[in-house]
Formats: sequence, C-alpha cells, structure tokens
Amino acid sequence: MYAATVFIISKRKELSIKYKKLIEALEQEVCVIPSLSEALGQIQKIEPELLIVSDTIDEDLADFCAKMRALTFNVRPVIIAISKSSELDDRLKILESGADDFMDEAISPKEFQARIKAHLRRYLENSFNPVTFFAQKSLTVRSLKKLVASGKSASVMFGKIANIGIYREIYGEIAYQKVLQTLGAIVNSALNMQDFAGHFFDDEFIIITTPQKAEKVASFLTFAFDNVLNRFYSERDFENKFTLLSSDIKEEERETLMRLQICALECEGEKFSSYEQIVNELFELIKLCRDEEKSSYVIDRPKLYGEVKEKKPKNRVLIMEQDDALCLLLKTLCSLNHLEVEVCNNYDDFFPKYEAFLPDVVLIDYGSRENKEGVEISKCLKKDKYKAPRVIFSSCVHDKKEILSAGADFYLPKPYEADVVIKKIMKFLY
Repeated sequence: MYAATVFIISKRKELSIKYKKLIEALEQEVCVIPSLSEALGQIQKIEPELLIVSDTIDEDLADFCAKMRALTFNVRPVIIAISKSSELDDRLKILESGADDFMDEAISPKEFQARIKAHLRRYLENSFNPVTFFAQKSLTVRSLKKLVASGKSASVMFGKIANIGIYREIYGEIAYQKVLQTLGAIVNSALNMQDFAGHFFDDEFIIITTPQKAEKVASFLTFAFDNVLNRFYSERDFENKFTLLSSDIKEEERETLMRLQICALECEGEKFSSYEQIVNELFELIKLCRDEEKSSYVIDRPKLYGEVKEKKPKNRVLIMEQDDALCLLLKTLCSLNHLEVEVCNNYDDFFPKYEAFLPDVVLIDYGSRENKEGVEISKCLKKDKYKAPRVIFSSCVHDKKEILSAGADFYLPKPYEADVVIKKIMKFLY
C-alpha cells in the first residue's frame, strides 16, 4: 500500500496537531511545516501528494495557492485551503487561484477525514496502472525519493521480463497485456500492505520491501512466473524453448522464451544520496541475470575484497569451416577488427584446438547431411553453460529449428554476406 505524504502548512500549533492526528489515523504520512520558506524548500524536495494550507500563514491564502500551483505543475499535488472565513467571495477567490478544495475550520473531524480520503483516492487512482495495479513511474520515482530522504532501511528490488518485446511482436498486444496482468497478480500476491510495487517502464517494475523479505519475494516470483509460462506460448514454441520469427532462408538470433529477471539491493542510512544512484546500481546488478535462460534473481551481498587477477579481454574467435576461400576471408576480416583468430578445417581436430584456444565465439558449419558434425559439436559446447562460448552456426542445410535447438545462438544460412558475421561476432563479444 502506498502511503501518501501530506504537508500541513500552518502557524497555529494546536490546529496543526489536530489535523495531523486525523490524517495519521488514515495511515498517511504527515509533515507539519510552520514557515513558508521551509515549506517551499520541502515541497520541491519531497513532492507531497496533498497540501493543507491554513490562512494563518504570512501571505494571502489565494496568492499562496496560485504560487503553489505554478511551482508544482509537474507534480500536481492536491491543494486544500483552510480558513476561518466562510464568505462565498473568499471561497471563490481561493478556488479560482488554484486550490482543489476549501474547508472551514469548523468542519467536523469525520467530514474532514472523509474529504481527505476522497481527494487521495482520486489522486492515487490516476497514478496506478489499470493492467498490473502497480503505481505509475511518477509515483515510483517519488517513493524512491522518499526512501532516500528518510534514511530508513529497506530493500529495493528491480524486475523485468526479458524477451517480452519479441513475444509482443509474435503473439500480439492482447497476449502481451495478459502477461503483464498475470505478472501483476503474482507480484501483488507476494506483497503486503507495507510493501510498494510500481512501474519504471511498462514491463519493468520496482518493489520496496524489508531486507528480511526480499530474497523470499524474489524466489517466489521467479518460481511462479516459470510455472505459468506455458500458458502464454503455443505448444510448439514452449517445447522448443525458443521462438522463430522468420523462415529457414533468413538468418536469425536464437531468442529464448520470456523469463523474469530480478535483482535487489539494500538501502540503509546515507548509503545513497539520490534515487538515481539506486536505479543505476540496480541496472548494473540486473545484468548478472542476462545469460540465464530461465527466470533468475540476484541479491546484492556485502562484498569481500581481495587480490583480483587481471581480466582477459574477450576477443577470441574459433572458425570451423572446410571451405578454404571462405575461411581465409573470415580470418582476414576478424584480424582487421583486432580479434584473435584460430582456424580449424577438420571436425576431428575441433575439440583439441578448442581446448587449447578457449574461444569466446565459435563460428561453425553444419557439416555433412548424414553425420551433422556441426550440430553435435554445438550440443557438446552448450552442455556447460558457464564456460560455453557464443555459437554462430552457418549452414547449407536450411533447418533453423534443428540448429537453434542444438544450442546455436545465431542461425546463418549459406550463402551469406561476411559483414553479417563480423557484426554478430562483435555484438556477442561486446
């Protein structure tokens, strides 16, 4: 549940305390600000959802409402004016200046609470996604800002559905919306009233929860998403574990099924000075899930420091090609792009050369129709996913499903342009 922030701007202490207690009973966050100068600074910093302004301030109430409406045009908080005066002209003047409501100081506590609830309900209903029931991005950003300003301990989780763009392209908008609706139901079932869930983009979301709960939530979400995945795909695509976008005569990168990727980090005290720092760290952390073919999560842990060996650059390419002319052309192009290249012309020599060279990318040919040497090699390479190189598979045998099912990352039917291979190698390396 999202707790809105309400600012009470008044110089009368007893009046502020009265309103503060009534609003806190509605489980909203309240801040009492006695001076205008402090109020202006806090409004820009915290961006409250509702402002209650009393006519006890050192400025004309109508003028102040007009000023607040101009200063908060990008946030659009609800502005409620409270005055001793009940004259119609005063009410009209204040409402026309930008206030959303006018209340007399003599208003009953129950009516005051009911009107506050009504304003917040309308405000928040417009700030939630109707498909997932997550908060929209503006409210998500505001929640992160509040977390940073409060210095409270919390766990911020970032989640995204990998390959949902491909799914949307193949299965259409209605199916895409159904995925988001299901995701929303799964996430909301895992959270309680104190947690927050909001979008960052359409298929990316932020969760704010307690540090003790974060890993349990991440584990449940990834497990639940994988268990409903079969509902979104045709039986053929789900059995293949990848989708096909084009025919056998066109090259295509292997696109796995959708998967949920989640990362979480702990925010405590003054660890972060802005919400942008939190988001940037989450974006870096989520990259650790990039190569997983199923839903996965990663939790930021306290780091252990020690001696770190120098990381070798990823620039090694092994070419398995029996056509000498094509092999020479590919080797030359790789060398021109400052890549280390090893060539193999015989399938029997492939694994000895592979183990000696340890390439980052393998360009391999299908082999004979009868023996399918390249297909068998691709299957062997992909058995150990942590050490497996990226596989570009060229072939005169146009059978995209068989080749991608063998673990190839990119299907390249012959004849092809050499530039296509080089661009794909560079993409896989960098």
